Amino acid sequence: MMKEHRKLIAFKKRGLLSQKEFNDFLEYARRIAVFDPTYKRWVIDERKLNMLSKEELEYILETLRRYTTLTTTEIQEILSLRFSEEKCRSVGVDERLVVRRCSRELESLLEKEPSLNSMLERRGRYLVVKSIIYLEPLKKLLGEKYGINLLYDKRLTTVTINRLNGRLYVSFYRVDKPLYEVLSRVGTLTYNEERVVLGPNKEYMGTNLVRRKLRVYNLDWRKGVYETSVALFHRVKRALEATGLNVVVDIEELGDITYTFRPSFKLYPHQEEALRIWLREKRGTIAIFTRGGKSFIALAAINELKKPTIILVPTRELVLTWSRYLEEYLGIPRGLVGRMGGGEKSIKEITVSTYSSAVKYIKELTGKFEFAIFDEAHHVPAATFKEVALGLDSLYRMALSATPKRRDGNEELLYALCGDLIYNLSYADLLALKVVAPIEVFDTIFVEGWEEKLSALINILRKHEGSKTLIFTQRLDTARRIYEKLVRSGFKVEMITGETPSVKREIAFKKFLEGRVNILVTTTVLDEGITVPDAEVAVIFEGSGEARQMIQRVGRVLGYHPGKTAKVYEIVDITNPREKSAYRRRSWVKELYLVKNLEKYVQYVKEGREDDIKTSFQRRIDSF
Repeated sequence: MMKEHRKLIAFKKRGLLSQKEFNDFLEYARRIAVFDPTYKRWVIDERKLNMLSKEELEYILETLRRYTTLTTTEIQEILSLRFSEEKCRSVGVDERLVVRRCSRELESLLEKEPSLNSMLERRGRYLVVKSIIYLEPLKKLLGEKYGINLLYDKRLTTVTINRLNGRLYVSFYRVDKPLYEVLSRVGTLTYNEERVVLGPNKEYMGTNLVRRKLRVYNLDWRKGVYETSVALFHRVKRALEATGLNVVVDIEELGDITYTFRPSFKLYPHQEEALRIWLREKRGTIAIFTRGGKSFIALAAINELKKPTIILVPTRELVLTWSRYLEEYLGIPRGLVGRMGGGEKSIKEITVSTYSSAVKYIKELTGKFEFAIFDEAHHVPAATFKEVALGLDSLYRMALSATPKRRDGNEELLYALCGDLIYNLSYADLLALKVVAPIEVFDTIFVEGWEEKLSALINILRKHEGSKTLIFTQRLDTARRIYEKLVRSGFKVEMITGETPSVKREIAFKKFLEGRVNILVTTTVLDEGITVPDAEVAVIFEGSGEARQMIQRVGRVLGYHPGKTAKVYEIVDITNPREKSAYRRRSWVKELYLVKNLEKYVQYVKEGREDDIKTSFQRRIDSF
């Protein structure tokens, strides 16, 4: 019956009208009907009727009676169509969120349903929905519990996200206070700032953490436009969808890379799993302990997306390492890879950059990369990291790290700007997967003075004579003194430092790989990025207090090799305050490697019984 009424009730303009009368006619006709251009008449629209109170509808019909062909009978039919004696089954809300029908019934429900009080309020003689973010929850509650249909213009709850000139723009039909509170939380980052603490004699005593808040958004209330960094895209989208708003993404991606990849590697199952999880949203943090092959997951993602990519690394050495990886494993000639850092500045479709260089040239990087890889992300100072992560307008992001926790607690900043922790493998997991070698020895040797320290080093080398050994120092002069001493003592040794020319560095490293020398003395330049599967002894002769450095140095000898076990030594001069302080700050790292039943695992490996490892070494991977 109601469908028949909708088809039959129609009207036309009557006779000649003055300009004012015609304007009144158009205004009120549009309030209750839609124009049918085929038959040139106005047809009653029940959806529009449901947005009006009885008083409003009666006034509109009385006005239109004077200007249209509507009869008294048709007006009564319209009123009966909209208002019957039956209990109200639909509620209309206008663009100002004012309840236009059945407000009394809703008010009576307020006493029965406390949750309605958080969504509705009385303003003068009107009942009003407090915010557009309450429309969907209110609709669901009224429909499921009371059988009442909430009607409103869907434009009210539709949000559009765009990217323009390197920034993210979110457009709303209107912005109210509850919605603003959501947007404010999303656009405010929190992080810790480290402050150095000095002792009475200005000696380094450690650091204190100061909590900081950073607002990274602007809101134009009048236009209903929210502006922020593209880094917050998923964070904003997720928060808005959680409120029930309909989010429409209108972002045009950058085109594909113009040259062809020739991948020459195969992922292990754990790497395939991490990549599969990351591809769900093309965003997230992957934490796999050192030697777990994080770089290959990133290379596979580059090959999968085929979008312009920037790879961010902490050191110049890693710029070279990644350039080599791209050439060796994806078949990209080095001449086609952009490099930034160490005096180089070349921006291409795939570019490797130090974080510091990216900060310096951040404006030149805008609009050029759709995929950003943040390598060793947890170990970049918060101030540097946030400048890069917020400045880049890359839609897709992958953060890589060996350990998910930071000393300063700023992993929350990383997760906000690059994506949540989506995959996490510990040293124990990698052992079970036979990706890394077990540590048979992890000893700290305390000495007094240089001579005793050097003597301890010689004893370690004699104990493991013939084993491939890496000796790490902090200072160049220390590396030189050790190298000269070992040469005089008859050891087969090479030295690589930051001052070693590239050609000599490659020759020295090649001799070490081939076994023509078995000892390599180095400074911090080889802390990251080298691979020597059969190197088994690491000696930290000098080290900083940074856990990152310790983990990376230990990782240099954890490469898996059948039957291999690793040995790690650190030599600490207790007469040197700086060394003692550094040791105290990094000492907890050892606990990461002392996993349950490690001695038993070592025994099985040395006996060639790795396949006999049972339940205690089953793969333990967090489920996501």
